[in-house]
Amino acid sequence: MKNLLYIHGQGCGGDTISLLNAEEPDFALAMEMLDINIAWHPSLSVINGNEVLKVYNSFINGESKLDYFIIEGAVPTAPNGTGKIYESFNRPFIEWVRELAGVAEYTIAVGTCAVSGGISAASGNPTGASGAQFRRENIGGILNEEYRSGAGFPVVNIPGCPAHPDWVLETLYLLSQNKLSADQLDYANRPAQFYSSLAHHACPKNEYYEFKASAEELGQMGCLFENLGCRGTQCESDCNLRLWLGRTGSCTRAGYPCIACTSNNFPQTGARYFRTQTVGSIPEFLPRDVPKAWYIGITGLAKMATPDRLKKNAVSSHITKQNSTKKEQ
Repeated sequence: MKNLLYIHGQGCGGDTISLLNAEEPDFALAMEMLDINIAWHPSLSVINGNEVLKVYNSFINGESKLDYFIIEGAVPTAPNGTGKIYESFNRPFIEWVRELAGVAEYTIAVGTCAVSGGISAASGNPTGASGAQFRRENIGGILNEEYRSGAGFPVVNIPGCPAHPDWVLETLYLLSQNKLSADQLDYANRPAQFYSSLAHHACPKNEYYEFKASAEELGQMGCLFENLGCRGTQCESDCNLRLWLGRTGSCTRAGYPCIACTSNNFPQTGARYFRTQTVGSIPEFLPRDVPKAWYIGITGLAKMATPDRLKKNAVSSHITKQNSTKKEQ
């Protein structure tokens, strides 16, 4: 049986809530199937205090093997890199993270806060919040760029606000079966199979997107990119391919603009969410899957060819005009 230690830094706990919504299998069954013992989890374990300290030290002293070390939440580093702003068992939390990562077979950062700082590291935060091996877009968080776990991996990053439970459980499965190698991580040390798509892919609003038939207000059916700040065309995730909550939902399926929460620079400094930032009439953040010049050139042509039903439905809260068997004007 392999040991998993899950610790929580600076954050909301949303990744744990997401993980507990895992299905097919659920979280408890997945741990059983993977033969994983949860040595401690701050929200799920009954032990506390000195009993937790004994668990930490058993790994650090080599009495027990730490197979999977999962960090959720950012790691505070203030003041002046000491991390004393947040202490655990009379030591800065940052010191525990470094010691435990030093003996872990695999270190895994779950959620954008743990990966790169996330909301905890947003502009103006006095805690010096950092991700494990990234600080925003720059590699070199509280574990330096050269850090490698016992298995020779950098920190395996699973960003998201929160992370999809499948991303966590499937990563554990792949590691347990030696089916994930370090060279299968992408430029941000994420398992590429989860982050090589865009949230835009399989979005149900894509017909509106192709014709640039855009919603003007939240709650309308049209594409959310042109006016309402949707960043699904920049967000690297499979959210619309791998649905959430009963395999039914995603942000854009609920009519909510994607905020690119898997990005290392989330939340973007100075960004205005839910309103598209433009340079003239051109969105500042253009789609990543098409050449920028192509996008700019095709937009006008697409608007000229937009079917009447899409124009009308785009600014409606429900379908008001059905597709016609006759050629649309």
